[in-house]
Amino acid sequence: MPSVHTFDIFADYFQFIVQDASSEDDFGALWADEAALSMVAVGNAAVAMGTLRNVVVPVDIHILDGSPAVALADVDHAVEGAFALPTGQMVVMGCTEYLPDARRLSIRPGAYRFLYLVSGVHTIKTEWEPADDRYSLYIWPGQHQPTRVIKCWKPPVHR
Repeated sequence: MPSVHTFDIFADYFQFIVQDASSEDDFGALWADEAALSMVAVGNAAVAMGTLRNVVVPVDIHILDGSPAVALADVDHAVEGAFALPTGQMVVMGCTEYLPDARRLSIRPGAYRFLYLVSGVHTIKTEWEPADDRYSLYIWPGQHQPTRVIKCWKPPVHR
């Protein structure tokens, strides 16, 4: 059954994590050059999403029955991929949160695809000032597929 869960997450180190409670993925190894460019580091049972600010940010998690219909014109950055939730206990947390105390959502165990969207980039003036950036993760049952950037936000070039 589709559902939406909204969180305010401290995006310490410019990221937040969605993972299976049993995940042993090592994000130190997963945040390679390609992951940094895509703003997504994907493990077997975990995904770390990059953010544009190192503060508390709004995060929406959409759990769906099938792939989402999203207007890409309305977002600044979009990445799709896949990961597994073998226990069905999905943990949503900032990367420096204490895992036993992190938020959990119960969903059907299995393989999932995801679509990560970043919007409101133009509202960010500095990292610490209020802005209307938003980070949305859509997940739905589906088989593994490689991580792919659909739409890429790039910072302005300063001269």
